[in-house]
Amino acid sequence: MIRVIVLGSNGMAGHVLVNFLKRFPEKYLVLSVARSKSKVGPDIILNLADFDGLKALIIKWQPDVIINSAGILNLSAENAPAEAILINSFLPHFLVEVTKETKCKIIHVSTDCVFSGKKGGYLENSTKDGIGYYAQTKALGEINNQKDLTIRTSIIGPEIKSDRIGLFDWFMNQKGQIFGYTNAIWSGVTTMQLARIIDYSIEKNLSGLIHAVNNQKISKYDLLLIFKSCFQVDDITIMKKDDYYVDKSLVNSRVDFQYPIPSYLDMVIELKEWVESQKSLYNY
Repeated sequence: MIRVIVLGSNGMAGHVLVNFLKRFPEKYLVLSVARSKSKVGPDIILNLADFDGLKALIIKWQPDVIINSAGILNLSAENAPAEAILINSFLPHFLVEVTKETKCKIIHVSTDCVFSGKKGGYLENSTKDGIGYYAQTKALGEINNQKDLTIRTSIIGPEIKSDRIGLFDWFMNQKGQIFGYTNAIWSGVTTMQLARIIDYSIEKNLSGLIHAVNNQKISKYDLLLIFKSCFQVDDITIMKKDDYYVDKSLVNSRVDFQYPIPSYLDMVIELKEWVESQKSLYNY
């Protein structure tokens, strides 16, 4: 039995991850941790800036794995830089410090936003040149050692929180004419695939830093078209918009990370099945 603590269990990644891991009670004993109640828990309510309380929880529960899916995102980070520094930068290294004399593995979820998007095709060791508090605090928070693991990616998926900012949730709440950027280039995974990748990473005992991508680029415009097709949304018309240029695409170059990430179409088909199986959680 693998004892797992999931931090940030109300978030876009966290709530799917907890649900996925709890499907395997013979393999995982999961403790979900978040700072407030939601439709899905958590098991423990804890402000992750309460480092004494967090340390006490870790010592008491003695996890084999701690998955850090918590984060202060985008505009919130720009508006609250002190909190962003605490959660995005300090917290991951605090977890490493607390568990360094144990066998507990930290799995930290990072972002393609550590890069500016001026170039694209970023490797694991590419220079992190992202601008702003979110990019820079997430860059500083990445951990890279022989025991723990940082998973750098970008995610799409449904959300249960009220302060939603993700592309998929935005799309599912639109009507009429919207615009999709043809020159905004993306590579990433659905939250369901991220959960599978984390399960794989635990099984394979991966460490260091990996890029969780299928090594294929897609524009945000084409990604929206896949959403529209798979979810059969007839009341939205997607127009091309080509005046915004950014390419934060990642490349996986690690030969020991061989998880077969599906195509974007197949990932969204799986995402649709997940959303339809969890109608009590989502209002789509």
